[in-house]
Amino acid sequence: MYSFTEVIFYSGKRKYLPKNGYRPDAIFNETKEYWGITFVELPAEKFDVPVPAIIKFTFQNSHYQDFMQGQSFAIMEGFNQVGEGKIISIETEKCEVRI
Repeated sequence: MYSFTEVIFYSGKRKYLPKNGYRPDAIFNETKEYWGITFVELPAEKFDVPVPAIIKFTFQNSHYQDFMQGQSFAIMEGFNQVGEGKIISIETEKCEVRI
């Protein structure tokens, strides 16, 4: 399963914008649990600007039943929040970012 999302990476939190294959953790809706995610498609070109992206869970497909469309999440590197995102849709097949 894949999730079509909209994400923002904060300026001053990372030296470079991440690319496809980036594997941070995410915290969904104050759960305080870190879930590994992988950005399958990430066409980010600027900090502090919303960008469409496709993510999937890195380790456990069971997490898909624990989140839903419209849900927000924090993008984490260790204890540092480097960005945020929102789930736009959940897809059973790989989808593509259209800019």
